[in-house]
Formats: sequence, structure tokens, C-alpha cells
Amino acid sequence: MIELALSPLQWDPLTRDYYGQWDAYSIAQIAELAKRTDCYTLKFYKAPASQDELIGAFQYVACGLHIPPGSLIFGFYLPAQPSTSLPGSYNVQITDMNLRDRDGNPHQFFDEPIPSVFLGNYKPSYLTADPLQTSGLISSFPSLLPAIHPVTGDGLFQLEFWDTLGGDSGPAGSSQRIELVIGCFVPKEKCS
Repeated sequence: MIELALSPLQWDPLTRDYYGQWDAYSIAQIAELAKRTDCYTLKFYKAPASQDELIGAFQYVACGLHIPPGSLIFGFYLPAQPSTSLPGSYNVQITDMNLRDRDGNPHQFFDEPIPSVFLGNYKPSYLTADPLQTSGLISSFPSLLPAIHPVTGDGLFQLEFWDTLGGDSGPAGSSQRIELVIGCFVPKEKCS
């Protein structure tokens, strides 16, 4: 029997698909993987490390990330500020150190570093006015890649961040907390 892949957001009253967004097509690609709990586990990888999240005005931060080989990267979770519905203001570049082009250069996800707003996907899946949280809690759907990215070789990635907020507050200029969470399907040891 053939099953059509349905977006879990189709039943959510807070979100709508818009022309030009590929969420529906991406969800159709990964729907079967999400059902294969016998083969894949959903895992999240965060960069930079928690102690390195705070960066100063116009600072550059590079960090490494290891994702197990055989994993499939499907998208990014980039937290938005509840007051603006936008993520922090920085540029990002992700380099897969194992995939190479014809000239032997590592594969970069983007032609040039892109603003974080392009990785944000502010489609709230729920919103709550939790009295313990000053501005409530927002859960958002990930920003999906147009196609899954397979992790090959030893699974090493380099992530680079450039602060673009600038500003003049404090002795070192503005500082902001940056984080990028990568969503992956990680293979289990035994797959039936």
C-alpha cells in the first residue's frame, strides 16, 4: 500500500506553507526515514560548544563538529528571539571536510557565508505563556535542507561564525549568544 507523506504541520493552525518554500517536498523525502525507528535515531548536534556561545562585536569563531558517518543531515534548528521572531545576527558557513570537489577543496554548504536568518524557520509548532518564562516558550519546526546531506568519511565538519550585530555596548562592544543545532538521522548498530 502506498502512503502519501504528510507534513505534521498540515494540521497545525499556527503555520502555513507558502509559495517558494520546499518544506513539503523535503518532508516527503524524509518521511520514510522518520518512520524507520529500527534503523535510525533522531539526534541533534550543537555548535559552537556551550562555553563558546558568547561572541563579541564582529568576532569570528570557528569550531569543529563530529557527526557519526552514515548519518543523514536533514535541517537546522535556529532559535528565534520571541520579541523579533528572528535569530541572532551573524553569518555562518558549514564545511564538510570529507567531501571534495574536482580541485580537492572541501565541500562548503553555501557559496559564501550566509546570514543566520536564512537558516531560521520561524514556523511555531506551539506557543505557551508559561509564567516561569518571562517571554513564554516557542517551539519551531526546523529549516529543512532541500535534500538530505549524507555524512561520509570520518564525519568531520567545520563551522564558522561571524558576528554582524556590532554595536557599542560594553567595553568590548556588543556580545550575543550564538548557537546552531543540526538535526540528523543517525544509523543504529543493527538495522532490520
